[in-house]
This record gives sequence, C-alpha cells and structure tokens, in this order.
Amino acid sequence: MFRLALVVVAWSVLATCAIADDPARHQGFTVAEAGKPRVLLVLADKPENPQVIKYAAEEFQRVIQKATGAQIAAIPEKQLAKQSHQNLGLIFLGPCEATRQAGVDTRAFPANGYLIQSGDRRLFLCGKDGGTDHPRNYHVDMGTLFAVYEFLERQVGVRWLWPGDLGEFVPRQQRVVAGTWKTKSLPRLMQRYWRFEATLHYGRQAWSSEANIYNYKVDVYKWLRRHRFMRRHNLDYAEAFRDYWKRFGDTDPGLFNLLPDGSRKPDGGRTQHVSMCVSEPRLWKRVVADWRANRTDKLPWVNCKPNDTPGKCVCERCLAWDARTGTKTAVMAAKMAFAAGDRDGWRWPEHLGSLSDRYAKYLLAVQREAERYEKKATVISYAYANYSRPPTQTKLNNRVVIALASSLFFPYTRETSREFRSDWDGWSATGAGLVFRPNITLGSHNMPVHYARRVGEDIQHAFRRGVMATDFDSLTGMWATQGPSLYVIARTQLPVDKTVDEILDEYYEAFGEAKTAVKQYFDYWEQVTRPVTRKRWQAIVNRYRLQDPDGLNFRTFYKAAHEIYTPAVMDEGRRLLRLAAEKTTGDLTASKRVEFLAKGLRDAQLTLDTQQAFREFQKTGKRTAFNTALKRLRLFRHSLERDYVVNLSYVSFQENLTWRDPD
Repeated sequence: MFRLALVVVAWSVLATCAIADDPARHQGFTVAEAGKPRVLLVLADKPENPQVIKYAAEEFQRVIQKATGAQIAAIPEKQLAKQSHQNLGLIFLGPCEATRQAGVDTRAFPANGYLIQSGDRRLFLCGKDGGTDHPRNYHVDMGTLFAVYEFLERQVGVRWLWPGDLGEFVPRQQRVVAGTWKTKSLPRLMQRYWRFEATLHYGRQAWSSEANIYNYKVDVYKWLRRHRFMRRHNLDYAEAFRDYWKRFGDTDPGLFNLLPDGSRKPDGGRTQHVSMCVSEPRLWKRVVADWRANRTDKLPWVNCKPNDTPGKCVCERCLAWDARTGTKTAVMAAKMAFAAGDRDGWRWPEHLGSLSDRYAKYLLAVQREAERYEKKATVISYAYANYSRPPTQTKLNNRVVIALASSLFFPYTRETSREFRSDWDGWSATGAGLVFRPNITLGSHNMPVHYARRVGEDIQHAFRRGVMATDFDSLTGMWATQGPSLYVIARTQLPVDKTVDEILDEYYEAFGEAKTAVKQYFDYWEQVTRPVTRKRWQAIVNRYRLQDPDGLNFRTFYKAAHEIYTPAVMDEGRRLLRLAAEKTTGDLTASKRVEFLAKGLRDAQLTLDTQQAFREFQKTGKRTAFNTALKRLRLFRHSLERDYVVNLSYVSFQENLTWRDPD
C-alpha cells in the first residue's frame, strides 16, 4: 500500500515562505564577507554516499564564490581537531559525529529527506543519502544535496534558469549570512520526475561532437537535481501489454480487442499498440500471473497500464461496462469510421465515447484477483485517450493509482485548463491515488510558445488536490524559446509559497536592466498563441490530413508552425529582443542572456525557412533550395551546440520524420 508523501515541516522558520518576507534569512553568523570566508565546511568521515557529500560541498563552494568571491575550505570531520577555526563558523554537511552530538538525526527520514538546523556559529545541512552513484542520477538518494540547494536558494538567492553556467543566476553581494533555521523537509512526492534520457537516445543527429552531447546531458541532469527532481520510489512501470500479441496472439486471441470488423487483432498491424479486452477474466488472471512472476521490491505494484493506444474493444461485455446510453449508435458510428479506413487506430475509437468506467472496473477486477495473493495489493494504470475522463459510476480506492495523461497540450487554452482540472478533480473523487503525467512540452517543437502561467496554475491546482507523484513527458530542451515555461514547471513542483507571476519574476530578474523588456518579449508570445483555439488548431490539423499522407501531429508541429508564426509575427519578436538588448549596455552577462534568447528565435526562424523550402521542393521536385536551407540550419545549430539553446537530438529527429535528411 502506498503512502502519500509528507510536506515540509518547519519549527521556527517556515521553509516555504518567500525570501523577501523571511526576517530570519538576515540573521545568524556570517558565511562570507567582502570576498573572505567566515566559515569552514565540515564533511562526514564515513558518509552513506561519499559522492553526494563531495558534490554538495562543491556546489556550496562554487555558488558562495560566485556570490561573494570567497573561497570556502572543506575538510573531513576527523581533521577538525587539527584545524584552527576559532574565528570561523562551522557548516556540517551530512550525518556525522557532530550531528549526533547535537541531536540532529535523519536516520528515520525517508530517502531524500533533509534537516537544516542552526546553532551557536554552527549550521547543519543534513539529509538522508544513499546509493553508490553520482547524485546526478535519479536512483541516488541525496537529501544532504537538497539541503544545500535549499540553503543556497534562500540565503544567496541563486536561481537555475536553464542548464549551463549562463543559466545560473547568482546575485553578487557583499555578505552572506547563515540565517536562523530549524527546518525539516520530508519528500512531498513519491517521485518528481521529468523524462529526459529519451530525448537523447537517437544518437548524434545534428550534433557534431559526442563530447558536446555528453556535456549537455550532464548539465541537464545537474539542472534537474538543482530543482530537486528525484525518485524516492520508482514508478517506472511500462505499458503492460507490449509483448502480449507475440506471447498470446495465436494461443489466446480472446485477450485482445474485438474490432468493428469482428476480428481480434492489432488495429493497423501495430502489435505493440494492441488494445485489450479488459472485461475478460482470463486477462485479469494473466496480469496477476505476470505480476507474481516479475514483481520486485522496487516495482511491487500490479502493472495494469494499457498500451499507448485508445480502448477499442466492442465486445458485448466491454460495452456493457460503459456508463452511457446510446451504445448501439456509438458502435455503429465507430464501425463506419473504422470501415472508412482510419488505420492509425486513434480516430475511430473516439466515437465510442468515454470508456473510463470500463477501465475502472477492469482495475478493480485485477485488484480483487491480486488480493488472493496479497491482501493489500496496489494496481497502477493510465487514464489516457478515450479513458482519460473520470468514471461517472465506478468508485476506486487508494490502492488504485492512476497516472493521468491529461489533455494539457497545444494549444494551451482556457478550455484546456478547465478540462484538465475537471478531469483531475473527478479522478481524485474516485478515491484513487493520482500521478500527474502530462505531455505538455511535446506539442510545439522549438517555436516560441509561452504557456507558463497556465501550466503553473494547473500544476498548483493538482498539488492542492492530492498529487502523489509527477511524471512529465518530456524535457525536450527548448531552453531559449520556451525557457520561462520550463522554469515554472520545475519551480511549481517545489514547496515554494509563490504565485506563478512571482516565479516568472525570478526568471526575468536574471536579465538585469532588461528584465521588463524580456518579460514583454515572452508576454508577446503568450498573446500570439492566445487566438489559437482548439477549434482553429483542429481545422489546421484536418486540412493537413487531406493534403499530406502523413498528416500532422505533435512530432511534426513545424509543418504547420508558419500558420501561427508568420513573417510579421516573427519580425515583432525580433524587434522586442532588440529593445531588450539595448537595455543591457554595460552588463555583459545580461547581454549574453538576451543573445541566448535571440539564438533560440533564430533557430525557430531557420526551421520555418527550411520547412518553407521543403514545401516548395514537394511542389516542384527541385531540391536545391531545400538543401541550402537545411545546410544553413544545420551549420547554425553546430555553432550553438555548447550554448544549450535547443536540444539538437530532439529537433533533428522530429524534423527528419518529414525532411528525411540525406546526411
């Protein structure tokens, strides 16, 4: 049985309050002043994970030096008696002898929990650590590192806007103090997860150097850790039925969907996307048998996740489980759409309506079967496609976990937010545990889309109503064109007591005197997409389905991006950035950050130009202009590989679905 994670508890300083409103931040002993260190870092002699402590010390030292110019020394605790420190405060990293003597105990904490406590010229940054790997990896417990990040954010004001040195904002200051602390933080979530590795596994597409890929990958993982993404519990349950057709297609076809043509087989021949006959008792038994054979301590739940496809079964028993009227009409409409040739398997099942009650009953049936072997068995599944709406007649329980793959997608409209909140609240009302599992970042390629306010407020809505874990798909890495939205997604998953506009203000502050101009630049992109209603976008999608045999989907957004990002729209974006650049005179770092944004806009423009050339190539059969545009785009991207403007693997892979780059 899962347990909902606890939140930050503070005894004398509320760790979730805003820095500016926290008087205790300005108290305590001095850490560094006028470029000179006033403390000594003391590291545990025998830490649970030495790499966590080493890295936590390096992060602390680096940020303090950037803020004040002071170089803080670090020593193991065993050398403390030999070290002269009469005039220095002591900051202890990790559980050690001094923490035990002071009663600072994290042994009973869950993984990644931490405690920050101050005393007489002493500060303890102490957490539950574990594992043997580097803390940039998800499977390592790193409570002490998270304590360091909490301290640096609150006492120094550091902000991590995007990966790499330029994306790290450390305000210069004459003096940093320790503050007054007695704060305990227990992980609020079972996991805070943003999928990233999947965006790089396509190899060296668009990169000129393996070293540049590696450095980008490492720096993104650092950025994720700095925003406290972690996995206290592994919820990495894949779709349960990927290999079922291979295993049982010949021997037990009754496990699979009955299609409108009377066959039981994968729709369109895509075996890994086959839908199941979820009302079939033999399926429940098969799922439980797989669970009993394959369960581990790290993955103990019964995996009921359907494949990446809508529900499609039209057998009488499955239809009887659906909570709606007009079943015969719905099935007839589905059969007509199926017969009309929809072979991607996504559109014709829409006619069946919401199948959520069907799938909720399936989960309860599997749970009952599993309870024969484990009294409190927990099952996990998706709410997705035509079973994403909450069930209307079926109640679940807190041993059913639903990963809501919500409707949050492009265009991100007011209607989209209302629909998501209704879905979230409806599933929550069933009694199930909820995982926030959106595809928000997948919908707009590398274009300048600004959805920070809506996504931040929707995340905060979910967090107020029982989220137990997050699982974002994916961190595509459009740092220069979509940076504020990515930053808000990261910050709103932390217990910071700030509005979305206050979080955005943190981002814009890094641009110095150009702060207001940069805000106006991103607000402009919010205004550009505001008129794009779901109805208008669907009309564009439908038109491309008629014109293009491959159609239009989230992977190929760039094919229709010119419908929104017209030459006049892009010209205005460039004008606003020029105004921002004019404000950075004399501030080299702010100037480089505005230039970073300009590179992202240039990348978007070259993508639009290349797609325009590709359309001309399709019309005329003459490829020369397209090859020239594609080469220009590739050379530009090679020039910014070390700048982290965009994840080159992701954009090139998606573009080559259409352009089929001969290189």
